[in-house]
Amino acid sequence: DKLNVQFHIPNEDEVDFACEFVETFIYPELQLLNEKCSKMSTEERLRSLTLVHYMSIGCLRMVPRIDSKLIDNLVPSVAPYGSKYQTQYSIYAKQPQFKENLRMRLLIDVGKLIDVIVENHSDDASSIKIALKIYSLSSIYYGVFKHDADKLHKHFEAAKGSFINKLYGERQYPRFLMIERITLQCERFSLTNFQSLTEIDKQVILKLFELSIHRYSEVRRDAQGYLFSVLNRYLFSYQVIVDRIIELLNSPSDIDHDQIKGCLYILLGNHSFFLPTKHSWSMIERLWPAMARTTHAKKPTTQRLMDHINETIGKQFDTQALVEDTNDVSRKAAVDIWKPLDPVDLESRDQIRQQRNEENVQSYNNLMETLNSLLRGDSLTWRQQETTMSLMWLLLQKRVPIPSSCIRTFVDFLVHDNVELRKISEEGITAFSRLQKP
Repeated sequence: DKLNVQFHIPNEDEVDFACEFVETFIYPELQLLNEKCSKMSTEERLRSLTLVHYMSIGCLRMVPRIDSKLIDNLVPSVAPYGSKYQTQYSIYAKQPQFKENLRMRLLIDVGKLIDVIVENHSDDASSIKIALKIYSLSSIYYGVFKHDADKLHKHFEAAKGSFINKLYGERQYPRFLMIERITLQCERFSLTNFQSLTEIDKQVILKLFELSIHRYSEVRRDAQGYLFSVLNRYLFSYQVIVDRIIELLNSPSDIDHDQIKGCLYILLGNHSFFLPTKHSWSMIERLWPAMARTTHAKKPTTQRLMDHINETIGKQFDTQALVEDTNDVSRKAAVDIWKPLDPVDLESRDQIRQQRNEENVQSYNNLMETLNSLLRGDSLTWRQQETTMSLMWLLLQKRVPIPSSCIRTFVDFLVHDNVELRKISEEGITAFSRLQKP
């Protein structure tokens, strides 16, 4: 209040003009692309898509989210992971009115357009990239890009350090810096709002996934980048693609090599998304054995990808909680901070938590037994055995008993012909000894 910040609020005439401008120019371009996409030259197609792209960036802040059914139970959780009330703060004097929800129109038209371009003009990489960008923006963009917010945050932190006055205390900043902080908070609100997955968003993810394993490398690479952006936007949305990935890894050896490469690149992720270490024991129980026994990592390119994935797992995997409990001190603190809890409600939540803990322990034991049976069998190559044993070594913990068969396997592999397997076995035995300490 003391800052008395004055933001410009677009008046009714400005809002009406913006809506009229968008409808005047975006619909003819979409119609042109729908009717004459295959007949257009590469330059004409790129021109139309670029216009649609920048108009979408300009107007999607004004367009509400597509009304679609929420997808529940992506993960078992006592507390809801999505907000029941998802708001989009208004910055206009009146609610913008369009003929229809432009997000849905863009998803439908651009989705069909992508199929046509990929099928008939797969060499037009620039148009494919712009079309994929528009398609993903329709699902995740609400006025702010994450990289813009990150850039503003870095600038704010740098400026804050320059204006610290130790004579007055660290929180005495110039007015413009406080306004910049308010702007940053507003942008972060936009980025963290609408994080519950809907059926429409699920279809976007599945389409981007199929394009991410396409036979053309340019299509795969561009689609994977936008797929990771969508998966980062929505909480636990990675569960949507897990079954498809496992299906590809377990598929017969005559599957398309490009599909396997695309699948492995999705597993490898990028700097902000890495699927194999997501906190879900039920997912790891199915995914890690499929990675260990897949027969598709025989060519040098796919083998290097698998090695990189395993290396990243080793760097990023932290032993996840199997049994999640709260003590009396935590419960008392929750009551003091919030309110006394209904005993009946507490009992039902305790049952849910207990069931989840039992499922986690069961998934862990199944995972260890499956990896151990793979090592005991004769279906794995030495390289696959190294991968499998390194995964088992990462899973060692002291919260629940480790299956005795796994311990015996580590002991038996101490005299294996492969020196790398012997080294991992030595590390495993060392870990067992440390875990036995009180």
